[in-house]
Amino acid sequence: MSDGSGDGRRGAAVRDYDGLYKALLNAHPQEALRLLCKAQVDGAVVVDGPTEQVRQRSMQRDKVFVVSGPDGTVDVHHIEVQVKRTDDFQVRMVAYWAGLAGKYAEPRHRIHQTVLWPVGGGYPGSFQRDRLHLEYRSVSVPDDLDPAALLTSPLAPLALWSSRRPPDVADRVAERIAAVADNEQRLVLVDLSMLAEEDVAAQVVEALRSKGMSFALEKTEVGREIAQKNRLEERIDAMRLLLQARFGDLADLDELARRLVADDYAANMVKIVNGASLEDLERS
Repeated sequence: MSDGSGDGRRGAAVRDYDGLYKALLNAHPQEALRLLCKAQVDGAVVVDGPTEQVRQRSMQRDKVFVVSGPDGTVDVHHIEVQVKRTDDFQVRMVAYWAGLAGKYAEPRHRIHQTVLWPVGGGYPGSFQRDRLHLEYRSVSVPDDLDPAALLTSPLAPLALWSSRRPPDVADRVAERIAAVADNEQRLVLVDLSMLAEEDVAAQVVEALRSKGMSFALEKTEVGREIAQKNRLEERIDAMRLLLQARFGDLADLDELARRLVADDYAANMVKIVNGASLEDLERS
């Protein structure tokens, strides 16, 4: 199973890359195979499952898709989502391959492995030990994927991580989200977008709001977190203006405003309006 831990840019947020990527892959397997694995898919895509093994949770494969070709060949695509390097990761890839090779043992079966690194920095895709040599496709989402292709597909939010993302990426991602009819899929795209860098995620939030999508944001954990932060900043601004109007430009104006909001916003606003002295406010 992948390490879905955070990357430190917004530690309070829940960063479920693993679960959100799985939901995205499940909903759009053909686009995922085409854009992420560079696989041409002509036939139906079947999800191989379950991928979880109860007694060996460390040996879970994230997602396996099976595609039967017109010539009788069967392509088995194993996709792994990995946020950070771990010492045992490449050995696990060998174990994953061995498990698939045992299950798909006929000559017509062809196994392909792809690792997606949502924030980059992954292994190069080649592992060798003793006489064993494993090659797999290693994809850095920020560096290897074409943002233009992503933005015209159901995988549009992945373009938010691209090192070559266009200036209007937030608006275009919001447009894709707004066009999704299925509510569950829309929430997956919103949640995934909220895992981007904080300033980029905030741009998506504003773009969604401008398209009347505030209701979708309110149903996501990180969306609620951003909304709460915005409300806090609005309260601090209001407290700062009221203090400035009453007492002028104080040396510690920002610090006092933040403390009064954190202490009891409504009660302290009433105190100021009712004529409380600066000394009383500083002691409260």
